[in-house]
This record gives sequence, C-alpha cells and structure tokens, in this order.
Amino acid sequence: MYFSPLSVIFTSSFVVSTLAATYQLSDNHVGTDFLSTFVHEAIPDPTHGRVNYVDQATALAQNLTFASGNTLIMRADSKTTLSASGPGRNSVRIHSNKKYTTHVSVFDIRHMPQGCGTWPAAWEVGDDWPNQGEVDIA
Repeated sequence: MYFSPLSVIFTSSFVVSTLAATYQLSDNHVGTDFLSTFVHEAIPDPTHGRVNYVDQATALAQNLTFASGNTLIMRADSKTTLSASGPGRNSVRIHSNKKYTTHVSVFDIRHMPQGCGTWPAAWEVGDDWPNQGEVDIA
C-alpha cells in the first residue's frame, strides 16, 4: 500500500449539539511525522495471516517504509521469492502512540492496493482487540 501523500487527521469531540457533534482538529500527521508518532509493530499477525511484520529499522532498511516531506510510503516486500513453508512477506504494521476514544480520522491516501489478504492495511482497533472491535479502512 502506498500512502503518498498520507496524512491522518484525528479530531476529538469537544462540543455536542442536539443534532450532531462538532469536532476540532487535535492531531495532524503528515509524511515524516509518522516515524515519530507511530510505532512499527514487529509482531506475529494476530489474524494468523501469512505476513511477517517488521520493526521500523528493518522497514526503513528494506525500503518498506519511506517518509519525506508530505509523503509516507508503506508497502510489502514484492521482490523476495518465498518458500511454501516460510513466514510470508515482510510488511509494515503501525499504530499511533496516542490513544483515541471518540474521534474522526481522515486519511488522504493516493494509492491503496485492493483484494483479499493485501498488506499493508489501515485499521483502527481498541486496546482489547478483538473484544472492542475494529474498523478496517480499505
């Protein structure tokens, strides 16, 4: 998945009217800001998919994550020939350092791959996943 430019805007509900909530901008993450405000998770896939999530240093070294100016690129390794019994492709999974409860997220995504089992993906989860559910953004 190429996020170019990728910016994520988080807003929190501050004023509530009788018809709808009013939101104000609380955080705006663009390009290189992702490298300090999000964590690369080098964890086994919690859904048991055939993917190998790598840490930030590995993602940067293998050009799976690239940030510059207003651009963030996240992608899965497309060059390695995998064995049938191997762990799957190296890819990127990030989460924000900050926790949000009531919020609106706006993603400005120039290109996102589609299809079943496509990584990386964008989603939001609660601290107690899967019990608190998730929002898949695709």
